Amino acid sequence: MQGVGQKPLAELSAWLADSALSGVLQTVDWLVPAIQTVHILAVALVVSSVLLLSLGVFGLHGREQPLARTVGRFVPAIRWGLPILLVTGALMITAEPDRALPNPAFQLKMVLLLGATALTWASTRRLRHAPPGPAASVGLRVATGTALGLWLAVLVAGRWIAYTLSQ
Repeated sequence: MQGVGQKPLAELSAWLADSALSGVLQTVDWLVPAIQTVHILAVALVVSSVLLLSLGVFGLHGREQPLARTVGRFVPAIRWGLPILLVTGALMITAEPDRALPNPAFQLKMVLLLGATALTWASTRRLRHAPPGPAASVGLRVATGTALGLWLAVLVAGRWIAYTLSQ
């Protein structure tokens, strides 16, 4: 008996596997490695930007400038990186839907990604309006620290996809 939600995933997986785009992705040898490379570079861009924002909030980076300036410097990288992650991730799923969609590590990554993205955007909105000076509120420190932790968990779950069998 399939678990709750497994049938729609199986149907989506079959539909993606039969798509013309999936066929192209599976037959052009260099395409998936190129997409994976862009995906990894976008991950590095987003996570390093979140890291530097978090270090700024904790007063460990950029203490000589207001938090709003740090936000202005790193949020555009997050804003550009997230859509690239979305597109390249969707292409990788389309290339191998049977490997990704039913995989528990992939599913965990998606939940963590939603939480990390939501918390990052909420934190950066508050940081834009932070008073001048390096001191951030305890709540803001907890939020940015948690967001960074979630992004690191996204990285770990992403690597586990390759080593976890689908159900």
